[in-house]
Amino acid sequence: MNYYCTWNIMGGAPEKLNRAGVTQARDVLCDELLFGEGGLAVEAYPALRRELIFMMDDGWEVPFSHGRDESVWLKPYLGSGQMDPEKFPGYGDTPRERLKALRVKLEALGWRGLGIWISPTIAYAADVEGRDASFIEYWRMRMEWSKYAGVAYWKVDWGDYDISDRHKKILMELKREVYPELIVENAHVRPPVNLRGREGIFSLAAHRHRLGYSDVLRTYDVHIPLSIPTTLSRAAALLRYPPRMKPGCLGLINAEDEPYINAALGFAMGIMRFDPGLFYADGAKEPMDAAFGGVRPLNYQLDEAARCVRWQRDYAPAFSIALGNSTVSKAQGTDAWFLTKEQTWLKILQDKKIEQSAPLVIARNVARPLVHTHEGDYPYILASRNPTGALSLCAMGRLDEKNRYAIPHAQVLWCVGALSGVIGVFGEYSMIRLMFDQSIEGKRVYAKDLLEDEFTDITELVGIDGGSVFIDGKVIDEIGLRAAGGGDVSAPGMALKIGEAADFVPVQASPARPKRPPLYGLCLAELRLAARVHTGRKAREHRRNLR
Repeated sequence: MNYYCTWNIMGGAPEKLNRAGVTQARDVLCDELLFGEGGLAVEAYPALRRELIFMMDDGWEVPFSHGRDESVWLKPYLGSGQMDPEKFPGYGDTPRERLKALRVKLEALGWRGLGIWISPTIAYAADVEGRDASFIEYWRMRMEWSKYAGVAYWKVDWGDYDISDRHKKILMELKREVYPELIVENAHVRPPVNLRGREGIFSLAAHRHRLGYSDVLRTYDVHIPLSIPTTLSRAAALLRYPPRMKPGCLGLINAEDEPYINAALGFAMGIMRFDPGLFYADGAKEPMDAAFGGVRPLNYQLDEAARCVRWQRDYAPAFSIALGNSTVSKAQGTDAWFLTKEQTWLKILQDKKIEQSAPLVIARNVARPLVHTHEGDYPYILASRNPTGALSLCAMGRLDEKNRYAIPHAQVLWCVGALSGVIGVFGEYSMIRLMFDQSIEGKRVYAKDLLEDEFTDITELVGIDGGSVFIDGKVIDEIGLRAAGGGDVSAPGMALKIGEAADFVPVQASPARPKRPPLYGLCLAELRLAARVHTGRKAREHRRNLR
């Protein structure tokens, strides 16, 4: 369910193409960027492609802008589901043939499959097939195109009918009827920060309701410096109030480009970081990294993505919100960042200090770890037990008053319970103590950087006392970065194996207990009313545009 998404690279790549018609981000998504010399699909993530769907984000279905007004090139084509022949020449004569040709090219390069960004809108340009059809028939046609083409994933986002759960559910019903194998991701369109500093009751209600009928629910956009608390606040609220899942829906959460969060909590990934060397010569700063002054330079932390893809492939795949129960600490961490006009598109956030808060400890399907630090700030600590038995522990960092990002080194005591599988350890620590129900005495302890294939024996580097294993943070740093790439500044990520596979205790994840958040029904009623008004207005606009 993991994918690589083109969105982040689109913001800085118009200069890369240097051709007529390319004046803004949506223009970038064309054959030349993907398959030309040094193209993204050709060069990006060669070692991970078999595990990643290649996600074509917003822009693949609209023409080049050529500097024209959006009313000419964008709005008439948004939601068309048709690859533009100028952007993608030689791909075939029909929409479904073009999609199939694109999918074949990507798979020939080793990618797992093709994913496409979908705007739940009815496009009205004269050359859009089915533009005067009903919503159901219009999207049935496009579902059939995707089935013919072998498209693997729809990322449904934004557009005229995105606010409407009724229309989103129609897409899910069409998927079940026409193309059950398709993975459909939904989201709730929202600002890139939590406006009240943490997840609000209305956004939680919208997210929770959509997760209940979706294969995947994306936690949505963030600003990089505050991404961790913004994302964790949204995710923690969903884990605290799991929905009752509609039969046949996968119920996965996608926390986008936060690989260690996704690995630690059993979420799917939407990787957007990329190697700046593909597009920026002589060490020039990638624009997004430069805009935020190098705080959390994600494009120089590609090893984190690789480690987490391998972790989920080999030990702990993303798992449904319907499995296992979660606990969330009352204690919150708060990080702050002053957003300038150059750092955010949202005017109400510009030139303001923005604070974002999130629970300091989140545990899924396992006991919550205890945390102690002498450094002042506490890290965000995440833990989970996967239905496979694999265990995950992660420390995520904080921003200090000088806007520097670091992971406070904490002592973590985790009463794990059963030793049920391999343990993934992500981030930096002072020391961790893992306490198990059974004795560890006499067992060998093995570890590896998750970028490595083979474990090595580290028994002499750890302490064992009865059912406890003690691991110093310096050992985690050494092993978890042992295979790090040159110039990569990722935090450590390692796999720990205690004893042999025969020593692992089988476990079974219990079903999650659905729980409604406060004012849930009232929030959904407000959302339905807003959707009815909005979609009615958009339907009238569409009829005028057809005339």
